[in-house]
Amino acid sequence: MSLFKARDWWASVLGEGEEFDQGCLCVGDVDNSGSGYDKIVVGSFMGMLRIFSPHPAKPDEQTEADAQLLEVQLPDPIIQVEMGEFMWCLLVLVFSGTAGNVEHGDQYQLRLVYEHSLQRTACNMTCGPFGGVTGHHFICIQSMDGMLMFFEQETYAFGRFLPGFLLPGPLSYCIRTDSFITVSSTRQVECYRYETLAVATDADTRQDSDQQSKSSGKRLTADWTLVLGEEALDICVPNTSSAMSSIFVLGERNFFCLKDNGQIRFMKKLEFNPSCFLPYGSVSEGSTNILMCNHNNMLLVYQDVTLKWASQLSCVPVAVRVANFPELKGLVVTLSSDGHLQCSYMGTDPSFFTAPKVDAREVNYDEVDTEMKMLQKVIREATKTQGMMAETEEEFTLTAIVSSHLDEVSVQMRTRLSHSYNSAVFI
Repeated sequence: MSLFKARDWWASVLGEGEEFDQGCLCVGDVDNSGSGYDKIVVGSFMGMLRIFSPHPAKPDEQTEADAQLLEVQLPDPIIQVEMGEFMWCLLVLVFSGTAGNVEHGDQYQLRLVYEHSLQRTACNMTCGPFGGVTGHHFICIQSMDGMLMFFEQETYAFGRFLPGFLLPGPLSYCIRTDSFITVSSTRQVECYRYETLAVATDADTRQDSDQQSKSSGKRLTADWTLVLGEEALDICVPNTSSAMSSIFVLGERNFFCLKDNGQIRFMKKLEFNPSCFLPYGSVSEGSTNILMCNHNNMLLVYQDVTLKWASQLSCVPVAVRVANFPELKGLVVTLSSDGHLQCSYMGTDPSFFTAPKVDAREVNYDEVDTEMKMLQKVIREATKTQGMMAETEEEFTLTAIVSSHLDEVSVQMRTRLSHSYNSAVFI
C-alpha cells in the first residue's frame, strides 16, 4: 500500500443503482468553447447522459450542483461516449437569462441532429479520419457478432465481418497507418487497414462473409497479427511523435507496447489485476507515461516500464482520463463501476505547521551552580531521613486471652501457653 493518497480536487457520486464501464467516460471541449479547458461527459447503462464542468468547492458553499451542466435521460443504455469532428454532431447550446428574471447562470440543451438505428447489438466503437479524410471524422461500430459497421455522418457506408470471429474484443483506430487494431478470441492482436476493409467483399450476413473466397471480391485478411497469450482489457493508440509511434495493449497480467508493424517494443509483467489504463505523452523525449489503475485501489504512473509514482484511490476505477480545468491542469479523472466520479492530483499538500520559536536567553553559570548546590543539599537530607526511619525499632506486645470454660485437654494447653507465651516482643 502506498503512503501517498490521490488528493481530491472534485468528486461526485452519479445516480443511485447505475452501472458504468470503461467506455462511459469521455473528456474534452464538448461545447466548442475554444477556451482550451475540458468538460467531463459520462454515460451510464441506465441511459443517463451527464456533462460536468468541475471546480473546487469554496468554503462557504454547501453544494456543487452548478458543476453539472446537463443531465439527459436517453431511451437506450449508453455503452460508450466519444468526441470528434463529426461535422454534424451533438451540440450543447448556451442561452442567456431572460431579462427581468433572477439570474440562474447559463442554460444548456442537447439537440439531436441525427441517429442510426442499428440492426445488430453494438459492443464498442471508435472514430477518426478514416481513409485520410480531413476536417471530419467517421465512426466504426463493432457488433457482438463480429461485424464492423462504418458510418459517414448520416450515411451508412458499409459493413465487414471479421474472419474467424467468436467474441468481440477492444477496438482502436491508428491514424498513422489508417488501421483498426483489435484482439480476437484467439488471444492475438489483429490489424486491418481501412483500405483492405473498404475493398473487401460486402457482407450483410455471416453466410456472405464465409463465402467471400468463392466470390469475385477480395477476402478480408489481417495486415499483421501478434499472439498475446491472454485476454486484452483495452487498446490505446496515443497520438505521439512519429519517432515513438506505439500501440499499447493492456492484458490481464501484462501490458504491451507495440510498433505500428506489430513488433513488440517492450512489455511489462504486472503483479496485480489491472482495471484500466491510459498512455499519454511524456516530458522525456523518446518515452511514454502510462496511468494504470488496479483492483487494489491503486493509481500507478509508469514511464515505459519504470514505476515513477503510486498513490491510493478511494475506489476501483473502470476508466481513467487526464483533463485540464481553469484552476488546475493535468488532473486525473477516474470513474468507478458504481458511479464515483473523481478529479484528483498526485503529490503532497504543503504543511502549514510552523514550530514555535524557542526563547533564547543567555545562561548565568553562577545561578545554575547555586541552584545545583541547593538541589544536592535537598537530596542529601532526604536520604539521611530515610536511613534514620529504617534503623528505628518498634516494640509490639501480644497478649493471649483464653476462655475459662475449657475441658481438661484445653486446660492443660492453657497452662502450657501461659508459661511459654506470657509476653512476646516482635521486631
